[in-house]
Amino acid sequence: MPRLSDQLARRRLFYPSPIPVAPSLLVVDVPAGSRGGSLCLGRYYPIIIETEAERDELEAFLDAPRAVLTAPDLLDHRRSSLRAENILISRYEPPEFGWPWMSVCRWPDRFVASARLEGMEMARGCYTLEAFEDEHALDDHQAELVGSLAQRQELSLRMISPGLIHAPGHA
Repeated sequence: MPRLSDQLARRRLFYPSPIPVAPSLLVVDVPAGSRGGSLCLGRYYPIIIETEAERDELEAFLDAPRAVLTAPDLLDHRRSSLRAENILISRYEPPEFGWPWMSVCRWPDRFVASARLEGMEMARGCYTLEAFEDEHALDDHQAELVGSLAQRQELSLRMISPGLIHAPGHA
């Protein structure tokens, strides 16, 4: 019996959390015959992982023999176990050359309804994510997102990167 890890999810890469309060990602490079417009950049299927237990559960799901191949959507519709009062925009550098740059935004409950009204799909009930070919496209996207949010309300921003915390600012 085929396993997702041998076929659909054969090429995959783990992106560790950039900071302790952000999730990790498992990004699947979907084989050419199964790619499509609903995938990030037409080929990548990112999966949001909040805990080590979820990572283990996902790997077991991908390795399980099955009669029919299915989407690796084990965690996609599971509600987030993380809660936040603030919007968290995280950037994920590709751990290996040739993989996409990722942006994940975790929306607090008070923003989820309005984000859905704007047509944003929410993974796990509170996340939006985007993939980019390069760092500059990611920078542009995140700057546009912050600018769009700043037009709607006053924002208090704090840029956090691994090992470095910048002074807060306002937009």
